[in-house]
Amino acid sequence: MESWDSPLYTTVAKPAAKINRAYGCVYLCAVLGLIYYRIQYMPSEGYVQWILLFCAEIGLAIHWVLQMSLRWWPVNRFTYPRRLSERFERELPPIDVFVCTADPVKEPPLDVSNTVLSTLAFNYPVEKLTCYVSDDGGSPLIFYALLEASRFAKIWVPFCHKYSIQQRCPKAYFSEYYNNESDNSSFTTEWENVKKLYEEMKYCINSSVERGTVPEHKCKEHNGFKEWKPDMTSRDHPSIVQVLLERGKDINVEGHGLPSLVYVSREKRPGQPHNFKAGALNALIRVSALMSNAPFILTLDCDMYANNCEALREAMCFFMESGTGHEFAYVQFPQRFHGITKNDLYANYLRNIFEIFNKGMDGIEGTSYVGTGCVLRRDVLCGSERQHSSSNLMKELISSSISSMKKAFPSMILEEAKELAKCGYEENTHWGKKVGMLYDCAVEDVLTGLCIHCRGWKSVYCCPKRDAFVGCVPVNLNDTLIQNKRWATGLLEIFASKYCPLTYGIHHTKLAQNMCYSYYFLWAPSSLPLICYGLVPALCMVTGLSVFPQISDPWVLLFLFLPVCAYAHSALEFIYVGGGSLKSWWNDQRMWMIKGVSSYLFGLIQVVWKLLGISKVGFEVTSKVFDSQAAKRYEAEIFEFGVSSALFIPFSIIALINLLSLMGGIAGVMREGYSAIASMFVQVMMSSFIVINSYPIYEGMFVRKDKGRMPASITVFSTLAAALACSTVFAISWTSKT
Repeated sequence: MESWDSPLYTTVAKPAAKINRAYGCVYLCAVLGLIYYRIQYMPSEGYVQWILLFCAEIGLAIHWVLQMSLRWWPVNRFTYPRRLSERFERELPPIDVFVCTADPVKEPPLDVSNTVLSTLAFNYPVEKLTCYVSDDGGSPLIFYALLEASRFAKIWVPFCHKYSIQQRCPKAYFSEYYNNESDNSSFTTEWENVKKLYEEMKYCINSSVERGTVPEHKCKEHNGFKEWKPDMTSRDHPSIVQVLLERGKDINVEGHGLPSLVYVSREKRPGQPHNFKAGALNALIRVSALMSNAPFILTLDCDMYANNCEALREAMCFFMESGTGHEFAYVQFPQRFHGITKNDLYANYLRNIFEIFNKGMDGIEGTSYVGTGCVLRRDVLCGSERQHSSSNLMKELISSSISSMKKAFPSMILEEAKELAKCGYEENTHWGKKVGMLYDCAVEDVLTGLCIHCRGWKSVYCCPKRDAFVGCVPVNLNDTLIQNKRWATGLLEIFASKYCPLTYGIHHTKLAQNMCYSYYFLWAPSSLPLICYGLVPALCMVTGLSVFPQISDPWVLLFLFLPVCAYAHSALEFIYVGGGSLKSWWNDQRMWMIKGVSSYLFGLIQVVWKLLGISKVGFEVTSKVFDSQAAKRYEAEIFEFGVSSALFIPFSIIALINLLSLMGGIAGVMREGYSAIASMFVQVMMSSFIVINSYPIYEGMFVRKDKGRMPASITVFSTLAAALACSTVFAISWTSKT
């Protein structure tokens, strides 16, 4: 029998830490050897190219050192929700769930409804749950979808609780489970009835979306539709707050209570800054403080449904642990995704981040906040400093929130809530600066998490056996690159601001933690050494200039050891620690190069333009919708180009330059024999590696005929640019020799 004071969670150091440290020491010696070689053996001819490569190598070395900080102290966390339930079932704190959506076209209302339904059905006391949906587009289609979802919740929630169903997202449940899997006739009958009602809800929502309007007879079913006027647009509308499910008033089909469901669309006016998702979350923080004031907040993206009905209890295991719970500001769950191909074509699983790097940060002071799948303390978002004792803190928070939750939702409170959601409410306040989600950054979640750490708080990375939350990912290359560009841009914005982790809050956080943050924040500048290494050796091969040691020089072993060792460690770590396959690792490292010379480069340019006052950084929502033909190509793991995107140009040009230089290098070997091989061996190997990696790009340019091929405009432009670069370099070299 377990002791009453048994821990609610345990922390175990990962055995990979020792291997990582041994690898780090060996590799560091090799890097220092490379630096020594570059300094000692600078040639008299081609020294400009030599210096460029040296600078690139220094940049890559810094990038590697920062990355190693993420591998030095990896840990695993194990929770015990059963112990939590046995001790604190009646004392579980209330939780407010925030679901954010912004565009009913790119983010289908049915998906939003499924996410909301999955949270309403959490295995958590219904009287302590309130779900707030922020509709930043102010769309009546979203409101209607939630109205239909609130009706279906009266059947769905008791069905889940009655049969202890683990998958509580209706869409995922009905696609995974069939009624013939049970011999229970009563369950089968009820299952079929619930499935029928879900299909009816699905039809009603989708048919309204296809028409673009809510049927008039449906609008008469709820007074909330009166809030929408003919002249309202997504960027010009008043604040709207409507209660769709009310605690203590709405009951399910079995006569029991339901969690509350509140629709919020903050006011938007032309010329008034709305600060994107951060502004929407801050409006929810204020509105929820008035209505329920739960001490904990779960933030979710609209496409990230709850996949584990015990997720909230998993998080509470950390907060309610008597010895350390007062130290934690938030519990971050890993992002997991459905719809990823067998070998993860676009590396959207982000295995390195969520399986390896975040566990390394967790071993120091906690992982970063990634905006979704995270349970936070409300008081932390409101600017409180870290508590030094947990004696009465939890009781005070729960007592305060329960007294707030006992309030009804009369019209007076709704009108006051609308005032809190007005766009002018934050003027001359600390909102977005010291209180709530922080502004002026494309990744407001990471910035907010950094500042929380810098106030002395810690965080936790919780990876339950069953994934807590599951979302969707971009299914074409352009959307993947756009998403990564947004991340790279926002992260570099933080590094270039007063919140730079190497200076801001340095007295409250460990150096290793700041190095971890810096690794992410410097994604965008890492594009420069990648581009340099992708171009300089190849262009030098066109002119016959060797920038690496000859094959007979012992130093060549160093230049072969470094990439082979790095890729071998990466592959083994990816497979044995991250749980991936060899093919998915290959796709991952290929996408790292593509994103590095494309998304990261454009992110760097955007930040430079912002610092120079040329333009501002915007927020782009990636689409969650794609056509059937694109879906077939995606399932077949064929790259989807399709659109004429400037993001395709950099990696296309580099791929073509390396192809041309490799062809020229092979021709030189055939012409000159061993002498050409001896001097160009490393460069030939490097270009060969890039060419092999770039096969999907060549295929999209010159072989494929389907709609997902590389657009002709990109192909022509990239080919001309590559040919011009090679011929210009060759002409300059020829002129200098003659």
